[in-house]
Amino acid sequence: MKLRFFLPGVLAYSTLLLISLACNLLNRTAQIPTETIPVTTQAVESLKEEINQAGQDLKSKGQVTVTLDEAELTSLIAFELQNQETPILQEPQIYLRDGQVILLGKVKQGDTMVPVELALTVSANSDGRPVYQIDSAKIGSLPLPEVLFKEYSEQLNTVFASKINPRLDEIFIDRITIADGAMTIQGHTR
Repeated sequence: MKLRFFLPGVLAYSTLLLISLACNLLNRTAQIPTETIPVTTQAVESLKEEINQAGQDLKSKGQVTVTLDEAELTSLIAFELQNQETPILQEPQIYLRDGQVILLGKVKQGDTMVPVELALTVSANSDGRPVYQIDSAKIGSLPLPEVLFKEYSEQLNTVFASKINPRLDEIFIDRITIADGAMTIQGHTR
């Protein structure tokens, strides 16, 4: 007898919960950029030229400003992943919006490709070094499991520590700004 009164309450609560989750997922999805960023060798070459010019500016002026755009970073990451034997991420797209780097792509789960989303903040610490922090990570519409979250964080830190930090021995980063499709890095000679 009590079960008959309990079951409709559980169903009503479950329905409200599912509607609430659906609304949250729809609202969250609407905020993710939908345009596809092309992967080109021209974007990578442009990035290399800009970095070379920044090196010259640093030597001659003692100050530097580098602005990286979404096409340059997406292309760089895509080509780097192509060089890996078993890339963890496929079809990367990098968006630079509202203070965050949003990385979208796909990971293989069994025989299926599943969308993944990472949101990072990048800033400069008091030592003038970049600091990277994963703010959120989702696989499909669910939060990334803690084990994978740690694995991605460790891989990200390894990549930055081995590829980027050694190149920053001559520059003190004053500020990193991310907005409107661009990341601007300002710094001076150490």
